[in-house]
Order: sequence, then structure tokens, then C-alpha cells
Amino acid sequence: MRSVNRGAIPSDINGALITFTEYPEARRYLIDRLGEYCSYCERRIPTSLAVEHIRPKFHNPNLELSWDNLLLACANCNSTKGSENINIADYALPHVDNTYTFFQYDASAIVKPKHGLSDMDLDKTKNTIDLVGLGEKAPTINSKEWKIASDRRFEQRLQSYLDAHRYSSEYSIATNNIRSIMLPLLESIVLSTGFWSIWMDAFSMFPEVTTRFRSIFIGTRV
Repeated sequence: MRSVNRGAIPSDINGALITFTEYPEARRYLIDRLGEYCSYCERRIPTSLAVEHIRPKFHNPNLELSWDNLLLACANCNSTKGSENINIADYALPHVDNTYTFFQYDASAIVKPKHGLSDMDLDKTKNTIDLVGLGEKAPTINSKEWKIASDRRFEQRLQSYLDAHRYSSEYSIATNNIRSIMLPLLESIVLSTGFWSIWMDAFSMFPEVTTRFRSIFIGTRV
């Protein structure tokens, strides 16, 4: 999970801090700071990306318009998270923790805690996976959920994993000239699909690639 920094409260052209009258007004500022990506599953969501309350407004109405309580989320992560009143310290969250070191992405396409975490970080990571449903498998073929296909995070994560490792394999045997041609292509693919952590893991042996991935995703906390 990409660690993010949404920055300080936005200000207007005169330098005055912006006061939101409705929380959806924060969407443009968040997208400008973080990109069009779900803060949890990392998918690119070019439309209908929700302004997500980290601590739900139902239980914390005083935080409904607070910049510090807002992130971006897809409909699936946002609806799965729901209105559960969380204690931030109990979860691995991308605006607080170095979440890239907490989550493991492998060929199962089910997000898991990385090996070697402390007991506290392990519990936090498991809590986050459960909170937004990152550990869910694809629905059984021909089931009601499969036919509706309203949650395709698993399938899209799996496809991204397969693509990332295929390109990584091709990159590993390419000449330097071919690699220089591949780099802009890789950037375009990752920016257009998301799943930053999967691509970072797949190219972990190639720092010239991961450095580019870090730099092209605005709001990445390094």
C-alpha cells in the first residue's frame, strides 16, 4: 500500500486556508495532491472516486469537513469500510504509516501482511486488510456476486501482478537501449492502472525503475 502525503490544508490564491462547506469539495484538492487512486486498493479510479472519511462522519460529525480526516477511496473499499468507528492507532493507514513495508502482494492476488512485522504492526496490517476487504477472493463463477461483478478488485489486482512480473522478466533480459525505451512505457502503464505497490515489488531489483515509480506518483511519501 502506497504511503501518501496529502500535505497541509489547501489555501486560496490569497494564501487563506480553504474552508469546505461540504466534504466533496475536497475531492479536487485531494486528487491534485494524491492522484486518481484509491488510497487502499491502489486502483486508478478516473471517475466516481470518493472522498473518504478515515474516521467516519457518522461517529465523528466534528471531523466531517476536516482535511486531516479525508483520503480518496474507490466505491468498494469505501463501502466495505463503512461507518466502523476506528481507532487510528489500531490500523496501518497510508497517511500515517510506512504502509509499503507492511503489505505483501503475491500471485494469490490476496493482500497479506509482510513477513517479519512486529506483533503490533502485524495486528494493524490485518485490521486494515479486514477493514477494507483486501483479503477477499474472487467470487465463485456463476454466483450472484460473480454475475453482478460489482467488486473486481481481486481480478484487477491479479492482472496487474501478472503484467508487472511479465514486464519485469522482459526488462531483466533487455539491453540498456531497450530498457530506456521500456521505461516510459512502464510509467504509462502504472499511471493508467495503479497498483503502485505491485509494480514496485516486481521491479525491486531495478532501482532505476522504482525510483521513477516513486517520482511519477504525486503525493508518494518516501
